[in-house]
Amino acid sequence: RPITPITRTTVGTDMLMGEFKAVAYPNPFNNSFALDLKTNNTTPVSLAIYDMTGRLLETREIKVDGLSSQTIGEGYPSGVYNVLVNQGENTQTIRVVKQ
Repeated sequence: RPITPITRTTVGTDMLMGEFKAVAYPNPFNNSFALDLKTNNTTPVSLAIYDMTGRLLETREIKVDGLSSQTIGEGYPSGVYNVLVNQGENTQTIRVVKQ
């Protein structure tokens, strides 16, 4: 018997309205990294960067349309960092590695 794939033909509006996904690139990075944010919200984005000991290194507030042009991590030593991306009630943590 042939296998019939199950496909989802409808997407709920709550999934479209609530989209919030941040990606750091390149990761790992040598010099600096940038963030790509998928969101339907236009409010500014707050960033907080922590080292692995939990020490806050930097905070920024950036307009959504200018986020991808921001470079982050230029002065950081090699290591692993947690980037908290916050917009309204949405928060995501991204782990980045500087080589």
